[in-house]
Order: sequence, then C-alpha cells, then structure tokens
Amino acid sequence: MVIGTAGHVDHGKTVLVKALTGVDTDRLPDEKRRGISIDLGFARFTLPGGRPAAIVDVPGHERFIRNMLAGVTGIDLVMLVVAADEGVMPQTREHLAIVSLLEVGAGCVVITKCDLVDGEWLDLVEEEVRDAVRGTFLEGAPVVRVSAVTGQGLDALLEALEGLADRVRPRDDRAFARLPVDRVFSVAGFGTVVTGTLVTGSVRRDDRLELLPAGLEVRVRGVQVHEREVERAVAGHRVALNLSGAERSAIRRGDVLATPGVLRPTTVFEGRLHLLPDCPRPIATRTRVRLHTGTAEVLGRLVILEGDRLEPGQSGLVRFRSETPLAVVSGDHFIIRHYSPVVTAGGGAVIEPHPRRRSRAVALKELRLKERGGPAELILALLERDERPASPGDLAQRLGLLEELVAEGLAALGAQGGVSTLAGGLVVAGSTLTRYLDRVRAVLQEYHRQYPLRRGVPKEELKGRALRALDARAYDAVLGALQTTGTLRVREGKVALAGFEPAADPAVRDLAARVEDAFRRGGTAPPSVEEALAEARSGRGPSPGVSAEELLAHLVEEGRLVRLATDLYLHPEGLERAREAVARYISAHGPATTSQLREAMGTSRKFAVPILEHLDAIRWTRRVGDRRVLATRSG
Repeated sequence: MVIGTAGHVDHGKTVLVKALTGVDTDRLPDEKRRGISIDLGFARFTLPGGRPAAIVDVPGHERFIRNMLAGVTGIDLVMLVVAADEGVMPQTREHLAIVSLLEVGAGCVVITKCDLVDGEWLDLVEEEVRDAVRGTFLEGAPVVRVSAVTGQGLDALLEALEGLADRVRPRDDRAFARLPVDRVFSVAGFGTVVTGTLVTGSVRRDDRLELLPAGLEVRVRGVQVHEREVERAVAGHRVALNLSGAERSAIRRGDVLATPGVLRPTTVFEGRLHLLPDCPRPIATRTRVRLHTGTAEVLGRLVILEGDRLEPGQSGLVRFRSETPLAVVSGDHFIIRHYSPVVTAGGGAVIEPHPRRRSRAVALKELRLKERGGPAELILALLERDERPASPGDLAQRLGLLEELVAEGLAALGAQGGVSTLAGGLVVAGSTLTRYLDRVRAVLQEYHRQYPLRRGVPKEELKGRALRALDARAYDAVLGALQTTGTLRVREGKVALAGFEPAADPAVRDLAARVEDAFRRGGTAPPSVEEALAEARSGRGPSPGVSAEELLAHLVEEGRLVRLATDLYLHPEGLERAREAVARYISAHGPATTSQLREAMGTSRKFAVPILEHLDAIRWTRRVGDRRVLATRSG
C-alpha cells in the first residue's frame, strides 16, 4: 500500500512521516537549510496488522506543485495534513482538488501540531476541515488529531490507516508492466537506478523493459522493494530498479518503463476534462496549458471538442496536443494547470490515447460511447471502426483495458454473434466479416465471368483486389473463415466460388477436348495454336465465346498441355515420347548433340530445341559443353 501526503507548506507533513516511520524524507541540503520540502521523499513502515506500506511525502509549497503531482501518481490513499495553528490554507484546497481529480478514492485527514493549541481551537479547526472536504471523497473520512512532538494520536492514526487498507483497490499484476519514473540517480558500482510506483504488472531481475518515449530497451539488473532486494516486484509496490542499457542522462522524471512493444508514445490524446469550480478563468480552445500525467509534466494545447470554451465548474470532451511525446493509456488521469500564472485549472481522464483523424462529430460519438460502454461495447466499436482483425492483446493495449476484461467482452460478443474468432486467435467484428465476404464474392464472380476456364483467382491477386488493407497473417485468417461459410474454396493457391468448375459450358468443354486431341496427334511435331484451333472449329458451327489464350491456359492448368515457349505447346504424350527417345539414345551412345537427339525424337529443329530446353529445365537432361547427358547420370 502506498500512502501519499498532501497539504499546505509547513503544516508538518515531513515531521509526521518521521514520527510514523523514523525516516526523515527531507534528503536535500536545501531542504535541510530552508526547513521545507522541495522534492519527493519516501519512507517505508509496517502497519499494526503487519501489512507493509510506503509513504510518499510531497512538498506543500505552491512553487513545487509539479513535484507534488509527480508524487501522488500511483498512491492508494492520502493523508491530508492540516496544521492546528493555521487551519485550512490555499495549498490545502489545491492539494485536495488534485487528489480528488486523480480519483485517489480513500484517505483521512490529519490535524497536526495539536500540542500548540487548546481543545476549543482544535474543535474549530476540525469543523473548518470537515467543511472544506464536504462533497469530496474525504467527506466522512477519519479526522485524527496528532502531535509528532508529543506522540499524541499516532496510534490512532495508524489504526485509521489500517482500517483504510481494506478500501484500497487491488492492482493488476497480470497486465503488462508499467512504471512511471519519479526519480533517477547513479550508485557507484551499480550504475543507473530509477524509482517509482509499479502501476500494473510485475518486474523481475533480468526482465527487458522499454524506456518511453525514447523507445530505448533496457535490462533490469536488480529489483528492490522497500530497500530490500527481491526477485519480483508486483503492481502497487514502490520499487527501485537497477538498469543496464541506459545512462543516467538518458532518463528523466516523467519517463515510463514498460513491457517492450505494448505502449506507443503519442502527442495527441482525447479525454474528458473537469474544470474546478474555483478555476480562476475559463479555458478557450487552443489554450496553451501545462499537463501532468503519471510523473510527467508537458506543455501543449487543449482543443475543446464540445463548443469553444469551458467555464469554471464545467466538464467537456477535449483533445490535447502535446509539445513532447507521452506514454499514456485509456483511463490514465491527468491534471491541467494554467500556463501562466501557474494554478490548477482541472483534470480528467484519458479516453482515447491514439485518436485517428476524423470529423469532430465522429470523434464526439466515439468518445461518448467509450465513456459509457463496458468492455464489449468498446471492443466492438474499435473492431467496427478499424475493419481489421486484431488479437486480444492488441485490443487490451489500444483500449487500455486489462486482458481479462477483454476476454470477458469477447466472450459476450461471441455469444451474441458480434465478433468471430479467426485462426491464430485473431478476432473480427461480425459485420466486418460480412463485408469481407461481399467484397470477395463480387471479385470472384467477376473473375469467373472474365476467365471461365481458370480454376480461380491467385490468392495474392485476390488480396490486392478485395482485402488490400490486411497483412498476410490477417488475410490468411480471414480467408480461412470465409471458407468455413461454404461460399468459396482454396485449392493450390487459387480461390474460387464454391461449386465453380472451369469449362462448365459443354461447348467449351468440347472445344477444349478437340484442341487437346489436335496436339496429341501432333506428337513431337505439334501444330501451331492457329492450326489446332482451326482444326478444332472446322465444321462445328459457331465457337463458344472464349479466347484462344484462355483455352490454352486452361489446358495447361489442367495438365492436358505443356507450354514450351510462347505459342508453342506439346501434349504430355508427345513429351513422354520425346523423353523416352532421348533416354534411349543417350543410354546407348553416350552424350549427344542437339542434332543427334533431334533425329532420335523424329522431329525438326524448330521443335527439338524447345523440347530439349524443357527437359533441361525439369532436370531430365543437362548440358555438358555442346552435348547433353541424362541428369541422373554422371556421363
């Protein structure tokens, strides 16, 4: 469990953490000299029930809100600290607004420095505090009065934290690993070390991780949780990772370490923004703002998708264009602060981390669907929009959902017929598969009309005509699914409509048989194409509407003719006679010239040369100088 502090500067957050844990989280010389926290501090301790916990101590000064925002990423609950001698102050309210916008969800209020005031004053401060948290997630939360100096209330605070532990939402350690970096430093003898709260997944020693947005792959040399070496850290742990593959200078706060290949940096995302009621001024579209998400702070511009501006207290769908890349997923929270003066304006959550280009009306429709939809609706909307098969892992990444939620959504859609599962685990929307089938059927019908003697469209040609947008894996999976519908078939790399047979017309079949017979009778001295066709058509009346090219291609495809060269064909029986003659002659006389083999085959040079070249090509013979030998013999 990770606990974050929040509250105004000099209200005793750091002293409180030391009283609870024994750790002084002010580690910088400037912090010691000035007596205020500047950067994040970390401490570990154990709750009374034995549960390990970590505290992230954040600075309270308004100048260091950016550090405070980096610290509250990944916390499970918050301690809102209010000093008894000052009460609720500006940063009390701003910190409360920030943790509310981040939907931390649980916490308590700690009134510190109680030894400095009397009981009546304490009652007034507690009343003020309860009024300040009214309407927030801390309304009704425990309010504990403590003094870090005397030890008053510390046991009660630990009991309150123990009770809140049951309200902490469990993290998912089965998802991909994701660690927003909040600190990076070098250790002599170890090299680069980063720290942060593991948001999802798990990390082990020797794991490979990707540093984003740089895209640099690193290796985990060591893992620490609460300053202790461990083999594996899981989601929710405060961890320190010793890395190889990246210098200290290559990493900064705001970077994200993640399982390689699962996150893509983006400079544009869409989400819903809620402006605080006390936001000092409206935000107009194209306003330059500071955005905080995870541990990152970036500059960018907001595009208001619903109207041209948002008034204080209003909520709207927005598009954020970052000046530097970010690694975010759907559901990630963000805080918006005015560029100048730097004050918190509002916050929200990412809905679409990688929006495509589309009209504003379409964007609003999609975003509203994603906001209110469950996993099944989100999955179906994405599959129907993209019109391409996807793997469950890809869907989880693009939607920012846990893989088990994607599995549940796909199961529900499958039962309803909304999606179809293809070979290799790919899934596609049922409506998309129907459109695929319509496109393929139309192409095949036209192809069979144009080429009635061909067995079908070559697979790659069909892809280019009907399903060009699919990669090879998806195309094969879709083609396999379409075969199961009984609409088409695939044989020897050719795709045809089910039931289609080449030369189904009796007149075409008859003409093909007569042409084949003309070549059969020609033996090793075949007729020309024109001669064979003229002989086949002689005295037979009108010929069927099929070209000579198609007719001959059909006979070759069926194995009823052999194409030796352009406009030169041989019947398989003639080719077999030629082979036998060549084999007999070479076996009896040894290596033979073209002229000798021509005489052996009983044909002219016009036919002998292409026949012999064909026998070379099929490795029946091979040339040795100007003579030929049988390819299976050494002579």
